[in-house]
Amino acid sequence: MMFLDLLFPFRPAVTQFYEMPPLYDLDDYDRCLQQFDGQSSAYCFVRAEVQPDESVAAWRAIADISQYERHHFDHSQLYFGLCLRECEASLAGLDDSELEALQAGLLTENAKVNVYLDLFSMETTNRQRHQRLTNACLNWRLQRRGFGLLAKSVVEYCDQAGHHVEDDAWNLTFYGILGALLVLACLGSLVDLHLKRGRHDKMLKERDHYKTPPKSTTQQVLLTFSIVRNWYRLNQEPSGKIGRELRFLDCFKFFAMFMVIFAHTNWVIYESAISNPQDPERLLHTAAGTLLVSGSLITVTFFVISGLLLTINWLAVSRALQSKSDTWSFGQYTQLFVKFNIFRYIRLTVPYAFVLLMSGVYFENAGGPLWRHIFEREQLACRRNWWTNLLYINNFVRTDERCLLQGWYLAADTHSFVLSLVLLMLGHRFAKWSKQLYAGVLAFFVALPVVLTYVMGYYPIFIPTPQTQKDSFIQDRQFTEFYTSSLMNFGCYFCGVLAALVYDQLAMKQYKLRDLKSFQLLWFTLIPVGILWLFSAHPIFQHYYVAPSAIWGALYAGLQRNIWGFGLGIFIVGMASKVGWIFRKFACLPIFRILGRLTYGAFIVHLLVARIVLATVREPIYFGTGMMFAFIFFTMTMSYLCSFLLAIFLELPVSSFLKLMR
Repeated sequence: MMFLDLLFPFRPAVTQFYEMPPLYDLDDYDRCLQQFDGQSSAYCFVRAEVQPDESVAAWRAIADISQYERHHFDHSQLYFGLCLRECEASLAGLDDSELEALQAGLLTENAKVNVYLDLFSMETTNRQRHQRLTNACLNWRLQRRGFGLLAKSVVEYCDQAGHHVEDDAWNLTFYGILGALLVLACLGSLVDLHLKRGRHDKMLKERDHYKTPPKSTTQQVLLTFSIVRNWYRLNQEPSGKIGRELRFLDCFKFFAMFMVIFAHTNWVIYESAISNPQDPERLLHTAAGTLLVSGSLITVTFFVISGLLLTINWLAVSRALQSKSDTWSFGQYTQLFVKFNIFRYIRLTVPYAFVLLMSGVYFENAGGPLWRHIFEREQLACRRNWWTNLLYINNFVRTDERCLLQGWYLAADTHSFVLSLVLLMLGHRFAKWSKQLYAGVLAFFVALPVVLTYVMGYYPIFIPTPQTQKDSFIQDRQFTEFYTSSLMNFGCYFCGVLAALVYDQLAMKQYKLRDLKSFQLLWFTLIPVGILWLFSAHPIFQHYYVAPSAIWGALYAGLQRNIWGFGLGIFIVGMASKVGWIFRKFACLPIFRILGRLTYGAFIVHLLVARIVLATVREPIYFGTGMMFAFIFFTMTMSYLCSFLLAIFLELPVSSFLKLMR
């Protein structure tokens, strides 16, 4: 027991949790708006903050548990769903002095709550109208249930029976684009079918027809929308030696995406209503909790793969141009730089913009009391700040009102892409000094997180605390400046660039790395070392007694992600060189070819799916392993299904059109 207490020093007794009021208290939403039909019937979602009172046992439990914020929710922050007719009935027997005693005041000083209030600015009238009633009602409940507490509160929004959402310009734009895509898909598919039936070459197989472009430019453009042709594009085998050697990357992308969906679905569950918060809180005090926190390293996988693919494309293009001219002018570099960025921007942004547009579409409340809190907040943020996403500056501009929060990765990846491309061009132009340039850049961007962590006072690791996740990372400095910063992540991206350069040199020299037993030993050793590295954050995450040293903490902050990225780069180079035995065979299974290509679409749509699912809860849900994996499985399945439709109707047509432009 002493050893366990040393490892996990703060594990509150279960009885303490029952001394506090529940985080969520939700009246029956449907009954309220159906039984009390009419304009006078309203259901209000209210944010409350318990006021300190050391003489009350419930407050002492709140203060004791909430102080360990890395693992616990802030139990002073309460959420009420109040049916106003029921509130009026419950307070009907109280006189004026008793009603006045239940008034604790308006919640105005909570900056995170104020972000929600600003987004729901259209609810100002409801706040003014129902403030006193809702505050008295929730305090009456806190008193009546024996907690002896008072709480300040503010109305976030109110729903009324008979309210209908009207389509506006945003909705109509989405419906128009959706209709146009369906028409183009039908037209392209019919043209494709007509051409197939008109072929006279009986030796031509059906699959070959869909691989053969027509001669007419107009037909080529229309066929980019052909459903059957896009299916074959999605399922086609990789071409060329490099494509075959790197086909295992599809497996990497799929499993990395699974871990991302796993983490993000749990985050949205935290943002939803949980009836047993003590269970996920106690879980975080275990080794599994450390693993969940360190799981944020999985994002590094995408940075490394992106850097790798950029460099491989750059090497292919540069060699093709090198065969025509030994020396390049500044104008040629500039033209190539612009071309790379424009093609990448169009390819990524068109499906991204479509999902952004879809995220802002208003429709009737399909959920319940939490629908607007979880889902409409995202709609409002997307309508207000869509431009930050499309300019890829959303990881440092208007970070408290994020639209598609996962879009921070695309912003950081874009910045890393641009900088890496400049460095590759400099390395090409000054080939004699390229090794020194790349080594210096890597050293600088490994040292930079160390310096920034020390100077800016960041915590050594990013900890997505339960309350931070419940507040959707609003005003979380560690998330905005430490975790999502392009500067803090560029070293990992550049590890992918260096991995591609090493792989290219090995391929050119036909060096068979798989025959080197020492490298095979290193490669297989990376697997257990990588798992152990995930637990390296354990002393920092689990211990409260001693604050980490500023110097050692800064060093760990610089090494945690970059060592993972560097090790992953070695792992990828080895597998590309056919090291890995059964691991490589598994990663090259054909099923991952499709799943890997659907990863981008699943990435940009999965949080929208998770929000829709969890915004429909009517009452607090029980957080358990079965429930958690049920939500994850459903979100995963629906995300990939949506990604498939997005790929067939938009992503692959855009990609095919860009190939025609080249």
